Amino acid sequence: MGRRGTLRSFRAQGDRYPMKYFVFKVQGIDAGFIDEYPRGSPADWQFDKGISLIKQFPVGGEVSFSKNYPDDRTVYDFQPNLMSDLLVSGRARKLIESLEVTNAEWLPVVVKNHQGAVVGPDYAFLNLQGAEDAIDMERSVYRMNAIAKDQIGRVKKLALKYDAISPQAKLFRCTMERRLILIREDVHAAFVQAGLTGFKVYVAEGWNGLEL
Repeated sequence: MGRRGTLRSFRAQGDRYPMKYFVFKVQGIDAGFIDEYPRGSPADWQFDKGISLIKQFPVGGEVSFSKNYPDDRTVYDFQPNLMSDLLVSGRARKLIESLEVTNAEWLPVVVKNHQGAVVGPDYAFLNLQGAEDAIDMERSVYRMNAIAKDQIGRVKKLALKYDAISPQAKLFRCTMERRLILIREDVHAAFVQAGLTGFKVYVAEGWNGLEL
């Protein structure tokens, strides 16, 4: 079954039971680790807001593997980085676009290794726009952020508010914790089917906040 067939199948099933969501985390063994945005980028905190940055983002931006991890050089479709952002390969971008993830803003970069050679000519930071009011604040167990007081700082048990999530939301931030990204089960299935690398998921409902 093709990707569109998979999506149609999940939509039909969704009429019978609530759609499942996963917490999406970027992970990769021995990955070439990116530890900063391109020179001239907006301030780091702006990347967590779910706001458009395309006009402020430098054209022809470059990122490089960190010299702090000289032996780590593996390239993934979702490249691990200090900023905990989605740094996405060209082939992953094509898949995401084909799945009609409409809240995607792409901030293109070239990825270079420790020696300055290009290893990822068509990467981009995926800056997800907006957020979904997906977290059930009454049923979840959490601690609020001491600095950003309108944001959750630590989840101990996650509960979702399913009826508040848009049917069109496929890969998205959460309003009360914008750094937390959820992926819908059919989109995750398409990622797996395509063999995308560099990520791990956790069932969102009941997630304890750990990345094991």
